[in-house]
Amino acid sequence: MKKSCFCSFILACAAILLVGCAGHHTSYIKDPGTIEHTDAQPPKAIVIFDSWSGNTQAVAQVLAGEMNCPAVRVDDAAEYVLQDYDLVVVGSPVHGGMPTSKISDFLSELEPPCASAVFVTYGAPLFGPAVADICLSSMEKKLHNTSIGRFRCHGFHQIFRTYPKHPDQEDKADAVEFARGLMILCSEQ
Repeated sequence: MKKSCFCSFILACAAILLVGCAGHHTSYIKDPGTIEHTDAQPPKAIVIFDSWSGNTQAVAQVLAGEMNCPAVRVDDAAEYVLQDYDLVVVGSPVHGGMPTSKISDFLSELEPPCASAVFVTYGAPLFGPAVADICLSSMEKKLHNTSIGRFRCHGFHQIFRTYPKHPDQEDKADAVEFARGLMILCSEQ
């Protein structure tokens, strides 16, 4: 009996490991079938982020570069009138399955924007993608159903030493595509 329980436990752990490690990039934009290029005026966007080791900042700068908008540390967000923006994109490293406390506080105080999107970087091995999804969902919930997309990618974890050289060129290319999709979708709304 003990041997069968142990075998079942090992199989369950292997399944979780495989699912947890599947696909380090995820980008999701609501209603992706409706995205087409239009000649409409591009939306006014801003990227607000917190970053501890530079991973999230690197992704924020790629997104902002593609959307031709500012990338602003959450500490400096009060200098901007966020209601003037059509799209507010918020990013955080994943810490214990949640965004940083600064991002969490910012989202709690933010008036619902016209449209929003969220992104995270994570470095935890094994369950990283699942934990990143929990973090993204937590962020979206605070945005009052205004989120039109989410993005996650690996970032180098300084304690676990996982995912060195991330975000890498592939991560950044995926972030560019995510930004393009957000701008197109937001301009159609």
